[in-house]
Amino acid sequence: MKKIWIHISIALICTVIGTCIYLYQANILFPVKPIHFEPEPQTLKSIDMLEPEEMLEDFAYLVEVIESVHPDPYHRIGKEEWIREKNALLERFKQPMRAADYYFALNELVVAVGDAHTVLWFDETDKGLPLCFDWVKEGLVIAEDHGLFKRGDLVLKIGNKQPDELLHDLSLMVAAENIYWVKNEAKTMLKKRSVLEQLGLLQNEQDETVLFSVERDGEVLELTSYFKEERTREDDENEILEDRHGWYIDKENDLALFYLKVCIDDEKFREDVEEFFHAVKDNHIQKVVIDVRENIGGNSGVIDAFLRQLPVDSYTAYGATIKYSKLAAERAGMRKTKGTSTHSPSTRRVKKVENPFKGDVFILTGNQTFSSGNWIAVIFYDNKLGTIVGEPTGNAPSSYGDVLRFQLPNTGFLLRVSYKYFTRPDPSNDPADALYPHITINKTRGDLINGTDPILDYFDSH
Repeated sequence: MKKIWIHISIALICTVIGTCIYLYQANILFPVKPIHFEPEPQTLKSIDMLEPEEMLEDFAYLVEVIESVHPDPYHRIGKEEWIREKNALLERFKQPMRAADYYFALNELVVAVGDAHTVLWFDETDKGLPLCFDWVKEGLVIAEDHGLFKRGDLVLKIGNKQPDELLHDLSLMVAAENIYWVKNEAKTMLKKRSVLEQLGLLQNEQDETVLFSVERDGEVLELTSYFKEERTREDDENEILEDRHGWYIDKENDLALFYLKVCIDDEKFREDVEEFFHAVKDNHIQKVVIDVRENIGGNSGVIDAFLRQLPVDSYTAYGATIKYSKLAAERAGMRKTKGTSTHSPSTRRVKKVENPFKGDVFILTGNQTFSSGNWIAVIFYDNKLGTIVGEPTGNAPSSYGDVLRFQLPNTGFLLRVSYKYFTRPDPSNDPADALYPHITINKTRGDLINGTDPILDYFDSH
């Protein structure tokens, strides 16, 4: 009897020790906290000259971070080509260079990773054109009236380049997984003085003007735009946060729409989703529309607030491959410093409400649908929970993400690098460079001029 108790005690001790080891390695027991990262303000100007020593040090740090943190930095161009591009850049950095030229040279290697989440930023507040652009079925257009420019003007040329040439050139500057994200980013980049200068589109560097050739009512017009002080990225982010989500009921068309521009899974958001679905039930609405056309990402957990309002007991969630490294361990707060771990797409239970919505669900997507916004659409698509309507999304359904932030030591350029690869719920739908809607509806030039939304108009007639 005594021996039995000894064996039981040993087994219990071993179990406890094994469990503690597992919890410790999983960073649950005595968890490692991430090192707080607060970037220094960027003071560098585009015209500032950089010495080779500064550039080579920053370049070495950038390469070290990307190669050690990213799950597969060579997946697009291959390791041999990656090495060739590195060596070519090393030669270019042996001579003094303007900060702007150095940034765009470094950015070539970052773009070569082929990951829209792995990005290099030069946050200088530069001058920009006071114009708004949009892409419609017919091509690149002016989106708002400004001076002699009119909403709906079809851009034939900027400087000496046609829109398709601009897209090609910008695809070498934009970290992207598809052309749709390049188009989305082009709407901002084509206003930036530094980008237009790099593309050789400045008409006159002294008075800083840009010449446009546009078509309006069958007539070709030559118009000039001048630079003014540009809004900062922080200004744009604050504007989004001020109107991050909202909803309305359209009883006439038996429709309720919830728009989500950024994914913030907080109490305010969850309460608003509940209020939205209460209004849906009170008004006996049979069509619910979740609009993520302008969603730039955030916390993917927001999807749970929607799913619990639907007759869904469970769904298949994303899988992930995690790349471990010393740098990632410091930034993310992980104990493991090497190797990878892979977690396949898995089933998750849903704690649904007592009286869930049983009507039709639609997800609206566009070229700006990105990151966690893309997740929402992909999860609904792969789990057959709703109909996707609109335009292709801005990143691939299976893609890299969960970024860590770094700052180059001399220039202060900000570097954001993915350390995970996420696999969509239904991998049999891959390969895909974007989530393509069940029902594709492209905005036209006429829609822009008339101020109509063809995607919402679709529901008026269905």
